[in-house]
Parts: sequence; C-alpha cells; structure tokens
Amino acid sequence: MKKFIITILFFGIAILASIVGVFLMADATTDPFYKKFTSSKQSSLILGSSRIAEGVNPSIINKELKGINSYNYAFTYNTSPYGPTYLNSIKRKLDTTIKNQIFILGVDPWVLSNDSHNPNDLKTFEEQDGFLGTLKTVNSNPNFDYLVHNYSEPYIKILYNNSPLVVQDDGFTKLTLTLTDDYIENKKKETLVNYIDKLKEYKFSTLRLDYLKETITYLQAFGEVYLIRVPIDFQLLEIENTLKSNFDEVINDLTTELKVPYFNFSNRGDEFNYSDAHHLLPESADKLSIEIATRIKQLKH
Repeated sequence: MKKFIITILFFGIAILASIVGVFLMADATTDPFYKKFTSSKQSSLILGSSRIAEGVNPSIINKELKGINSYNYAFTYNTSPYGPTYLNSIKRKLDTTIKNQIFILGVDPWVLSNDSHNPNDLKTFEEQDGFLGTLKTVNSNPNFDYLVHNYSEPYIKILYNNSPLVVQDDGFTKLTLTLTDDYIENKKKETLVNYIDKLKEYKFSTLRLDYLKETITYLQAFGEVYLIRVPIDFQLLEIENTLKSNFDEVINDLTTELKVPYFNFSNRGDEFNYSDAHHLLPESADKLSIEIATRIKQLKH
C-alpha cells in the first residue's frame, strides 16, 4: 500500500511539474492577451478595444513624445468595454507613482453599448465574468491565474506558440501574417455581416458612458487624457452609425464637459488599410500612431 501511494504521488508530482513547465513556456504568441498580464505596472496607458490593441503602437508614441513610456492595455469590444470591470483592471495595471502621463482612450459605439434588452443593467455586463473581471493579478510573470482560469485552448497549444497576433513588450498586438487581397476582402464581408447581426442585439448604454467619464476623471489625476475614434472601412462606419447616429455629438459634449481633446479619424477610412474592415494593418497602425502623437505635440505647444 505504501509503495502504491508513493507511486501515485510520484506520478502526480511529475504531471504537475509538466504542467508548470508548459506554463513557463507561455509567451507573447500564446494568445492576444496573456503577455499583457505578465508585465509590471505601467504608465501612460492606451485603452480600448481590439481596434486600439492593433491600431495604436506605443513604440511610435514613445518615440515621438519624449519622456513618455506608454503601454497598450486594450483588449476587445466585449472583454474591455467601458464599465466597472475595465476600470478596476486599469487601476490594477496603472503605476500611480508617475505623474504627467498621457492616456489614449479609443471610443466607438460598440465599447459604449451592451448586448441586452436593458443596456443600462449592470448585472448584464458580461465582461465581469471574463478574464478582466476574474483575474486577481494583472502583473505576474508567469501568470498562473490567467493560464489556469482564462486560457481557452488546450495547454498543448502553448508549446506551439503559433498565434498570428503577437503581443509586443509594450502591449501592442501585431499581426505577423502577410494577408492576400482575397483574404482581406473575404474577412471584410464576414465582418460586415457580423456587425449587421450585432445591430439586432446591441444598444447604446448611458451607464457605460458614465463609466467612460469616471475612467477619464480617474486618469486625469495622473496626466492628460485624449480620446480617439480610429478609422474604419466606410461600409462598416455606416453600420456603426446606425447603432448610435449622434455618437460624435455625444463624445464632443463629453470632451467639452471634461476638457479633453477628441481626435476623430472616422471620416478618413479610405486612407488606411485593414485586415478585415476595422483592424488596422501594422503599417497603417504606425501611420495612425504618428498622427496621434503629432496632434498631441501640437496641443502641448
């Protein structure tokens, strides 16, 4: 019996050690999120959905704005819409010992909407049950909490590290594949159909708008806040404006109230290139990031 127990313990320890070994191999290519939770507290956060995650490059911002060390802490429209969950995660990630920071917040109707008959019912905010709502730490390397409770693929996939979206050291999510024109056109069609379907369920949420205000107010204690609406394909913009036709008016009122600039690139969709109609390709992300930094510099002088 004693020998049997020892054998079981041996195999149990061996299995546990193997799992830990796999976890230690998790890196920037594990998925589009994991690495952001392994870095230390950060300053000058860049926030929003995947449009921001793939569209605003901190390395460009930092190069153009001397003395700034920005970090991209954006995720997706349904995991990091503005609300208490995202705000609490931002507070965990932000290095509050640093002053004179800058914060770039992406806005669009989707990150201020909710998939619910009552878009202002906090109990229906689904992101609270996602990784931003359940992670106890966002600054741990390795982050066992994320891998155990939030990694959605079989652990064996960590060994392959083959995600086409690679998270850079500054949090920027970079697409590493070269896409054909046919692939991009097909993805665009899929995206347009997908967002037409979303119109049936999503409604603009004044409660999310209130949390955006609260997020801005919180960040203003540590620096300057800038809102941006990234460019997207004009066909998708038309769908998006159906969700909230006076969106820019709402944001302009907010920025006037809180005294923050709003850089609206939505009317320049044909000047940029996308992987699917709304996620900027890396070269276009760099172009947009230079423009954002240039506008910030102009406001500072």
